[in-house]
Amino acid sequence: MSAQRKPTLDLEGIGLDSLVAMAVRRRPGDIFLREPLRRSQWAGSDGQNLSFAEIDQRATRLAGLLSLSRLPERSQALILAPMGSDMLLAMIGALRAGLRPMLLPLSARTDQLRHWLDVAGPSVALASTRCGDIEPARMMRDAAARSFNPRLVCAFGPDAPDGVVPLDHVLGGAGETPPPPTVTSPPGIMTIGIETAEGARLVLTESDLLAAAMEIAKETRLSQEGRVLSLMTSPGLCALAAGPYLALLTGAEYMPLGLFSLSALWAGLSDGRPTCLIAPGGVEAALRSAGIVGHKSISAIVMIHRAPQGDAPERDAGAGRILDLYPQA
Repeated sequence: MSAQRKPTLDLEGIGLDSLVAMAVRRRPGDIFLREPLRRSQWAGSDGQNLSFAEIDQRATRLAGLLSLSRLPERSQALILAPMGSDMLLAMIGALRAGLRPMLLPLSARTDQLRHWLDVAGPSVALASTRCGDIEPARMMRDAAARSFNPRLVCAFGPDAPDGVVPLDHVLGGAGETPPPPTVTSPPGIMTIGIETAEGARLVLTESDLLAAAMEIAKETRLSQEGRVLSLMTSPGLCALAAGPYLALLTGAEYMPLGLFSLSALWAGLSDGRPTCLIAPGGVEAALRSAGIVGHKSISAIVMIHRAPQGDAPERDAGAGRILDLYPQA
C-alpha cells in the first residue's frame, strides 16, 4: 500500500481543524487523545486524556495566543516536538491562527534550527520542553536569540526556560486569551511543511494527508470504537496520515507513545479495544519477539518503510493484517 498523494475525492473545505470541529459537534465529551501514564519518564509531565472538546478549547486558546504575534496569514509556525499531544495541539492551533505549520526533526542541531528560523522569515516557534535527553524548547530559544525573525517562542510542558512562553498554564487555565483571528485561507488548502535533519523539505496540503488517511482507513476498516496506537516519533507523510489524520477521520481514539516503551505499548493493548498499530518497519522483529504481532487486540498493523519480503522470513500476522506503507515519489 502506498500513501496516496493526489486526492481522488473532492476534499476542499476539509482539514485538521474542520475534523476536530465535526467531532466536537457529535461527541464532545469522548476521549480522543490518550497518552501513556508514565509519559513523565521522558517528557517531564504525566500523560493526559483529552476529549474532543478539550482539544478544541486548547487549540482555540493557543490560536488566540499566537494572534498576539500579529503575523500575516500563512506565516510559518515552526514546531519542534515528538508525535503526540504537543505536536497535535501546535498544528491545530497554528492552522486555526492562519499560520503554516513547519515540523522540524528532534535530531536537529542549534545551527540547523537557526537556519530554518532565518529562512522562515517572521514566524512563531513552538516546542516541547523535554523529550528524553533532548530539550527542544531550550534549543529553539537559543537559536531564536540569534535570529531576528521569531515573534514568539512557546513551550509545552513544565519548567519552560526563561524567555519562552509557558503554554501549559495558558492552555489549561481559565484566564482570558485573545480570540483567534479570522482566517481567509480555505480549510484543507493550508500547507504543512516537514524538514528533515538531512535538509530535505516536504510540503503537503491537508488534502494530501486526508487522501492518504482515507486510503489507510479503507484498508484497516477502523471505526470509532477502535484505537490508533502509534509508535512513530518523527513526522512525515505516512506518520501523520496514519496517525492523527486517520484517528480524526474515523473517530478512533489516538494514542501516541512519543518514545518507544514496551510497557506503554502493552498497556495500550490491555483493555481489549480493537487497535490499529502504526510502527516503523525497523521495529518489526522486536514486535514479533515481544509477542505484539498476533496480539488479540490488534486488528491491523501499518508498517512504514517495512523491510523487503526476503529480509523477514516470518511474516504471519496472526489474526491481524499487516499493511506495508510507503510514500509515493
